[in-house]
Order: sequence, then C-alpha cells, then structure tokens
Amino acid sequence: MNSILAITAPVFLIITIGYIFAHLKILKEKSQQVLSLYVLYCSMPAYLFLAMAKVPHGMLINIRYMASFALSMVGIAFLGGLITRKIYKRDGASTILAMMGACYTNSAFVGIPIIVMTYGQIAPVVVITLFQVIVGTTTILTGIEIYQKHGSLSLKALLEFPKTVLLNPIVGASFLGILFSFQEWSIPETLEKGFQMLGNAGIPTGLFALGLSLGEKHQPLPSRSRYLVYSLVVLKTVLHPALAWVVGNYIFHLGDPWLGTVTIVAALPTALNNFVFAQRYDAFVAESGQVVFFTSVVSLLTLSGLLWLLGLG
Repeated sequence: MNSILAITAPVFLIITIGYIFAHLKILKEKSQQVLSLYVLYCSMPAYLFLAMAKVPHGMLINIRYMASFALSMVGIAFLGGLITRKIYKRDGASTILAMMGACYTNSAFVGIPIIVMTYGQIAPVVVITLFQVIVGTTTILTGIEIYQKHGSLSLKALLEFPKTVLLNPIVGASFLGILFSFQEWSIPETLEKGFQMLGNAGIPTGLFALGLSLGEKHQPLPSRSRYLVYSLVVLKTVLHPALAWVVGNYIFHLGDPWLGTVTIVAALPTALNNFVFAQRYDAFVAESGQVVFFTSVVSLLTLSGLLWLLGLG
C-alpha cells in the first residue's frame, strides 16, 4: 500500500496545494489560465519532445493497445450520450460535452506522472494524448459546430480543424520527437539541457494549475443536473477502466505492461479541456466543471485501488 501511495500521493498532493491556494485566494484571478498556457505552449512541448525523441520506435506502434483504448472510449461515450439525451433530455451540444466528460481522459497533466512513476515509460500515455487530440478533439468540435449550425458545417470551420490540430504545441512537439526517434538523430547538448529545464517544470506546474481550477467557486446545480454529473463520474472513474481492461484482455489479448497501462489511462479523471470547450460554446458549463472536479477527487481512490488490483503496489 505504501508503494501505491508513493505513486499517487505526490500527484494529488500538488493538485491539493493548488486547490488550497485558489480557495484562500493567494494568487490573483486567472492565474490558472496563465500557468496552463505556460505549460501548454512551453514546458510540456519541451518535455514531450525530449521524451519521444528517446523512446524506441517499437514502443510507439501498438495497434492493439490503441484499438483497446479507442473501443472503450467510444463505448463509454455512447453510454454517456444515451444517458444524457434519453434520460436527461439535454440538447445536442450538451450531450456531446457530456460524452466527452465521460470518456476524455486527463492523459497529460495527471496521466504522464502516473504512468512514468508506475512503468518508467512515457510513450504509452503520449500516444493516447495524440489520439485524443487528433481524433477525439476534432470529432467533438465538429459535432458541436454541426449542432449549433443546425446541421450545416461551413467550409471555413471545417478547414480550421486540421489547422487547429497541427498547430497544437503538444501534438507538434510529440511528432517532432517521434521523427527524431525514427531517424535516430542526436539532440544538441545545449538544446537538450535547456529543454530539460523547461520540461521538468511542466508536470508539477500543470498539476498545480489543475488544482487552482478545481478550487475555483462552483455554481450550484439543480438536483437533476447533479444526478447527471454523478452518472458521468461513475462512467469515467469506474466503467471506463473496467471496459478498457475487458476489451484489452479478452478482445485484443494485451500483455504486460500494455494491459495495465490502458486500464490506468482509462481510469484517469476527465481532462480540463471538457470545461474549456463548454465555456467556448456556452453549453454544459456548470456540469462540465463539476465533472472535472469530482472525477479528479474520486480518481484518487479509484487509481490507488486499481494499482493494487493490478499488483503494481
């Protein structure tokens, strides 16, 4: 049990410190946005570039692993959409954001430190990040655009999606690192040391920023909306990892460490992007904030239990 806490406790300790700072109003308003932008555009790309450049390319190509995560993600998204649309009678944009809340995992800020401390490898969680950004984000934004335009998607909006994905600094830095890995190029020493200094600050800063976001004042929800949020939290923290394990074990026959990795990644809390997108489209805003908050809290227990069940602690 001590070894399990050694993996999970530092991650959630930093999130908790950020939460306390926000609750006590120690930092100015919008500090979370500033820190998140620093991590997104500077620190995390440097970290991912170096990490991917040093990963053996054989670890980056595992179709069964990716298929296991993708299939479980789609299955949970379908359940989340069905519950939101049929039981709670929400509109299209809210349903899409609820589906995202149920299946879109926080693979960067929380997933990277958990997987690195557990398995000592970054590649398994980075390929999930790339999949979510390239496939998941594009699908989500396209769906919301289609709904809000009443079934018609403009050519301008359609052309912006590839640009948005390709200019995403995390995607760009990861692909550049993969290129270095496949070509077996060496990184100049000065550049490597500079990127190491930037990258080492990325994960703790991202976790602290997530804590700041979770510590912000939340809008009270009516009881019906709270029940929807609780349903999505159960889908994300319990059913998603369970389905990922079943699919990975019985359909794609994954072995170690891939089966454990896909299960842990699926058990991660909902990504903060869910709340960001909700704000952008002015739909499901309060509910998305609650989903991110509660999945982050609940995952402290579920991740620890999962690591114990997998015999990793």
